[in-house]
Amino acid sequence: MEILVLLSPLIAFLIIALFGSRMGDMASALLCILGGAFSFLFSLWATFKALNEPFTVKLYNFLPLGDYTLSLGLYFDPLSSITASVVTFVATLIFIYSVGYMSDLFGQWTFKFYAYLSLFLFAMLLIVLSDNLLGLFFGWEGVGLASYLLIGYFHTQKKAANASLEAFTLNRIGDWFFLFGIIATFYLFGSLSILDIFGKVSEVDKALLGLACLLLFGGAVGKSGQLPLHTWLPNAMAGPTPVSALLHAATMVAAGVYMVARLYPMFENAPQSLKVVALVGGLTALFAGLSATSHTDIKKIIAFSTMSQLGLMFLALGLGDRFSAMFHLTTHAFFKALLFLAAGSVIHAFHHHVHDIYETGGLKRYMPITYGSFLVGALALAGVFPLSGFWSKDLIVSTAYEASFFWGVLVSVVSFLTAYYIFREGFVMFHGKEHFRHEHEKEPHESPGVMAIPMLLLALMAVVAGFFEGWYGGVMGVKKELHLNIALLSMGVALAGIGVAYLVYVRGLIDPQKAYEALKPLHTTFKEQFFTERLYHRVLAGGYLFYSKILYMTSERQLIDGLVNVTYPAVKGAGSVLRQLQGGKLNLYAFFIALGFSLLLLITILWR
Repeated sequence: MEILVLLSPLIAFLIIALFGSRMGDMASALLCILGGAFSFLFSLWATFKALNEPFTVKLYNFLPLGDYTLSLGLYFDPLSSITASVVTFVATLIFIYSVGYMSDLFGQWTFKFYAYLSLFLFAMLLIVLSDNLLGLFFGWEGVGLASYLLIGYFHTQKKAANASLEAFTLNRIGDWFFLFGIIATFYLFGSLSILDIFGKVSEVDKALLGLACLLLFGGAVGKSGQLPLHTWLPNAMAGPTPVSALLHAATMVAAGVYMVARLYPMFENAPQSLKVVALVGGLTALFAGLSATSHTDIKKIIAFSTMSQLGLMFLALGLGDRFSAMFHLTTHAFFKALLFLAAGSVIHAFHHHVHDIYETGGLKRYMPITYGSFLVGALALAGVFPLSGFWSKDLIVSTAYEASFFWGVLVSVVSFLTAYYIFREGFVMFHGKEHFRHEHEKEPHESPGVMAIPMLLLALMAVVAGFFEGWYGGVMGVKKELHLNIALLSMGVALAGIGVAYLVYVRGLIDPQKAYEALKPLHTTFKEQFFTERLYHRVLAGGYLFYSKILYMTSERQLIDGLVNVTYPAVKGAGSVLRQLQGGKLNLYAFFIALGFSLLLLITILWR
C-alpha cells in the first residue's frame, strides 16, 4: 500500500496528460487534487509504520552493473515519511487553492497546468522516498522538468519564458555537479543504495569522500537557489502563484536541504565539506535578506525570504545540526506556502494586473481573511512567540551562537532583516494609503472560499506546528532544549525589525522617499542583488552570445562558407563531366568503352 504514496500523483498525471483535453479543466483539477489527497493519506499510513520500524519497498531491478544491480526502491524512515506527509499535505492545499486562482483561465487548455502539478509532486516524492541515489537523481531531474514547464506556463509572456529558461539553465549547472557526485559516490562505495553507503561510510578515503560531498552539494546549491546559482529563484516568480508556493514551500527549492540531510552521514565523515555548506548558507542568508529589503514586487520579496531561510537551514547543517535544519524546513513549508497564497490572493483581487506593493495599500478592510493569513505567516516567519517559526528558527540561532559569536550575530542580523522586510510588505499592502484608486475603479474583494480555506488551514498549521518540536526531536532521536536567553534575544530582534517597519510604513516617522534618496547607492546595490544578476545576464550570457556571433561571422561565414564557395566551381565542373557516365546516352557509353579499351591497349603495348 505504501507504494501508492508515489503512484497516486503519477496516475493523476498520466490520466490528465492522456485524457485531459476530453475530461476538461475542472475534472483535471479535481483529479490532481485527489492524487495529492490520496498520496497524503497513504503517506500518513506509511509514517505510522515507519515510526515503529523503518522499512524498504523494492520496485524494480533494471540494469546489472558488474556485481551491482541498478534498481529503484523506496525507503521509509522518520525523516523521509514525515517529509513526504508535509509535502503532500501542503501540495494538496495548494492544488485546491489553484482551482480558484486559475478559474479565469479554465477553457484555455488549463488541464496541462494540473498535469504538470501532478508530475511535480510525483518527482518530489521520488526525491524524498528513494532508497538510492539513482532514484533520487530521477526525481531531481523530474522536478527540474516540471518546474521549467510550470514557471514558463504563461509562455506567451517574454518574462515567463526567460525565467523558465534561466531556471532550467542554472539548475543544469548544479545537476552536472550532482551527477558527478553520484558517480564519485559509486566509485567510493561500489553501490548507490543509501543504506549500503551509510554502512561503509567510515571505511572510505576521507579526501575522496569530501570531494564527493562537495559535488553533491553543488547540486543542492543549484536546486535551492544558493550563491552563486541564485538568480533564477526570484525570477521564477513569473509563473502562476500556486507554482511559486509549491516551489518554495516543500518541493523543489527544499530538495537541496533535504538531500544534504538525507546523506548527512557522508557529510559528517567529511567535516571540511560541512564548512563549505555553512559558509555558502550563511552568506546566502545575509545576501538574500539584504536584497529583500529593497524590492517591491509582491512575490519577489517572499522569494528572497525563501533563499534566506534556506541559507539558514544550510548553515545549521554545516554547523552539525541536522535536526534544527529539518524542523525549520517543516515549519517553513507551512508559513511560506501561507505567505505565497496570501500574496496570490492580493494579485487575484486585482485580476492579475498588480504585482508591486506600492500599487496596493489599505487592503485590510477589503480582504480581512487574506490580511489575517498574511499576518500569521509574517509573524511565524519573523519568529514571534508562540508561532511555529519561533521554535524552529530559535533552534538555529542557538546552534549558531554555540558554534561561534560570528555565526550567532550573522543569524541575528538575518532575523532582524527578515522581520523588517516581511512586515514592510504587509504594512504597505494592508495599511496606509490606497494607491490602487487611480488605476482600478472597482474595490478589491476577498478571495472565494476555495482559496480562503487552504489559507486558513495553513495559518492554523503555522501557529501550532512549532509545538511538535519535542515530538519531532524524539522520533529523529535528538534532544535539544531551547535556552531562555536565546529566546529572549530572538524575540527582541524580531520585535525590533517589526518595530522599525511599523514606525516607517505605518506611523510615518521617517519618509520612505527621503530615506530612499539618502540611501540610493545602497538601495540600488541591494535591489540589483549586488549586481550579480547584471553580471550573469550581461557579462556572462551577453559575452557568450557576442563570442558566438564573432565565431559565426569568422569561422562559419568566412572560413567554412568561403572554402565551400571557392571549391564549388571546380566540383561543379568535375561533376558535369562525370555525370555523362550515367546520362543514359548509348553513343556516349560506346565512346567511353572505346576510349577505355584504347587506353588499356596503349598501356599494354607500352608496358611490353
